[in-house]
Amino acid sequence: MSKLLILSAGVSEDSNNTKLAKKLNKFLDKKAVPNEIHENLYENIPFLLNNQKDVPKKILEMRKSLESADKVIIFSPVYNGGFLAHLKNTLDWLSLAYDENRYNSLFKDKTVGVITSVRGGGGNAQNAFNILSAQLMNYGLRVFEEFHLINSSTILAEDNANGMPPPGCTLPPQKYNPLMSLEKFGGLKKADWRLFDDVP
Repeated sequence: MSKLLILSAGVSEDSNNTKLAKKLNKFLDKKAVPNEIHENLYENIPFLLNNQKDVPKKILEMRKSLESADKVIIFSPVYNGGFLAHLKNTLDWLSLAYDENRYNSLFKDKTVGVITSVRGGGGNAQNAFNILSAQLMNYGLRVFEEFHLINSSTILAEDNANGMPPPGCTLPPQKYNPLMSLEKFGGLKKADWRLFDDVP
């Protein structure tokens, strides 16, 4: 079965993105889907400079996770229509060559999906995803074409027969993707997104 690496770019323990990442981690554990989670990317990972010799412990741990994973899910907040610097910094560290691994080798042929939780409507979330998606492709990752937006009006539910969004969802039907196609992406037959219902 595929192993997933979950990265949360949330800015605090109270971040909705971090809460959602942790809930997905627990949900996948219950489903016996191999996965690992890494969070607090803003702590103990210095900005990458040319003269740095010591690799942060967190990066070493993430390297091991990536070596055995073939899929990645990133929970990425939106700030000023883009994604956060500590996420880019973490990915840059992970892109470095080490031992027998060449530059960007950890990312090659791995698939990545993006989930974004915003407190408002998420009007600039698509633009933020486009920017992040372009960067992820620069690393050699295969980016899942649809990102999953969780905004203040979205009511998460299981996929229904006609594929229409649930009541209260502000997204048009063609943009609503309740399962983010985890059946294809994560090897799950069914994903119950209602586990996120208690997150404001």
